[in-house]
Amino acid sequence: MSLKIAERGCEVHGIDLSEDAISSAKRLAEREKIACEFEVGDAEDLPYPDGYFDKIVFSSSLEHIRDDIKALKDACRVLRPNGSIVLTVPCLTHLIGDKIKERHRKIAYVVNYYTRETMKNKFEMTGFSMVRSKYLLNSRITTFFCKIGINLGWSGVLWFCMFPLAYLCLVSDKLFGVKDKGYTLIAEGKKLATKRGINDG
Repeated sequence: MSLKIAERGCEVHGIDLSEDAISSAKRLAEREKIACEFEVGDAEDLPYPDGYFDKIVFSSSLEHIRDDIKALKDACRVLRPNGSIVLTVPCLTHLIGDKIKERHRKIAYVVNYYTRETMKNKFEMTGFSMVRSKYLLNSRITTFFCKIGINLGWSGVLWFCMFPLAYLCLVSDKLFGVKDKGYTLIAEGKKLATKRGINDG
């Protein structure tokens, strides 16, 4: 995703706690000849000055951070006034059963699940207003594939053989998806301005 954003002409910085992940990202960027800055860093203590970015993207990452409030506050700190944060997080509101949820939590190392309401609340606690949100992966076919994927740990021969059929989810969600539930939530927040012009988080 970082490389795709950079291809659109943006200056992109990516962080990860894993040195191996950062090394892989650097190699990929070099191989594709795309300018991107990657460094080891912690989302709860971002290695950037105040008001540095126009936009921040948390792609399937906030759910792994134990102190998500601290991470969101620091994201607010490094955003310019009226800057935006866009994120995707798991919610599992369309998957029934605690057993499936606990299995997912274990294999995906998930600390927190979210709903539109809890995400809106966390935004408001950390200096953002929610601009928009939408549940994704929310049809019966998607639920079927998600349950199988979770039970198989998203790996193995059976999942590899079934994965191409999972593209049916895109059509199914568009035709038969529900609006108030889903496997994933995508949300955008805008940094609120204070009287001084910059929210101090």
